[in-house]
Amino acid sequence: MSPSIKTSHLNPRLEDVLAYLPISATRQYVKGQVIYGPDAPSESIHLVVSGKVEISRIAGNGRELLLEIMRPEELFGESAFLDVPHRFEQATALETTKVMTWTISQVERLLMTQPRLAVALMQVLIQRNIEFIRLIDSFSSETIERRLARTLMRFSERLGTRQEDGSLRMMALTHLLLSRYVGTSREIVTRYMNVFRRQGFLTYSRQAIVLYRDAINASGSGRLKRVKA
Repeated sequence: MSPSIKTSHLNPRLEDVLAYLPISATRQYVKGQVIYGPDAPSESIHLVVSGKVEISRIAGNGRELLLEIMRPEELFGESAFLDVPHRFEQATALETTKVMTWTISQVERLLMTQPRLAVALMQVLIQRNIEFIRLIDSFSSETIERRLARTLMRFSERLGTRQEDGSLRMMALTHLLLSRYVGTSREIVTRYMNVFRRQGFLTYSRQAIVLYRDAINASGSGRLKRVKA
C-alpha cells in the first residue's frame, strides 16, 4: 500500500481521515475552473493540497449559493457517495489550486480493510452538517447586516492570518462572492461593507480584507455587539 499522508500539520478534525488515505495523484486547476458540477458530477473525494476551492449549490433557477470555502488540508466532494441522477453541488477553484483525488471505488476498497476510515469520514460529515444548520438558522433569524458581519468573522478565522495589531488579514473576497454566502444582492453587501469601513470594523482592497474583530465586538451597536464566527 502507498504511504499515508503525513498529518502532523493538518486540521485536527481531518487527521484521522488522512491517516487512512494513501498518497494519490494531484491535479492543478486555474482560478475559476470548475472541478465538478451538475453537468459533470464528482465521482471522487478530493483534498485541497494548495489554494482554495469554493463549494456552492446551483438552484433550479440557476442561482448559485456559496456553501463553503475549502482551504488546504480539507476534504470535499462527499456528494460523490450519493447514487442519485441529479446533483446540484459545484466545486470551483477560487485561485490556482492543487487537488489530490481518490475515486469512490478506491475509498470503498479502503473501507473494507480500514473500517475506522468510515468513522472518521462520518465525523467530518457531521461537523460539516452542523455548519450548514448554523447557516440555515442565520438565514431565518438574523438581519442581513448581522449575517454579513458573522460571515466576515467566520472567513477571517478560517482564511486569515493575525496581524501585530490583533486584526485578521485575509484574501480579498468579492462582494458578489460574499452575497452568495449571505443570501442577498451584491449591491446590499457593498452598502454594508462601506458602512463597516466607516465604523472602523474593516478595511478592504483588491488585495485583501483586514477585519478588526475587537472593534466589532466593542461596538455599541446592539445589532452587532459580540458577533461570533
